[in-house]
Amino acid sequence: MKGIRTTLVLVLCAAFSLALISSGIAGGGYSAKMQPYEGQIKSIKIDKCGLQPGTCEGSVILSKAGAGGEVSLAIKPGTWLKRGDQFVTIDELGVGNYVKVEAVQVPGEPLQRITVLSSEG
Repeated sequence: MKGIRTTLVLVLCAAFSLALISSGIAGGGYSAKMQPYEGQIKSIKIDKCGLQPGTCEGSVILSKAGAGGEVSLAIKPGTWLKRGDQFVTIDELGVGNYVKVEAVQVPGEPLQRITVLSSEG
């Protein structure tokens, strides 16, 4: 019985090791660069909402400060946004709010996704 357990553990460890090695060779994963943005919210679009707070998803168009121009950024469900010392959701943001954002481009998604957002009102 002990011999079977030992063999099974060795086989599982070998399979796990091969899975890690093959994903490393294949370039498993990607490194995404965080892109900072700062400016005023020009528009907010909420695509859908769940029943619980923080389950809304949508996008914002941000008028970039300084350099000018605009950028569209996605906000996915579960993204809590910081306003002062409180956390808010996309449905609590307003047009004209000044925000600082970090976003990342996720492969296969058309818009950069907001990962960190702080709002000053």
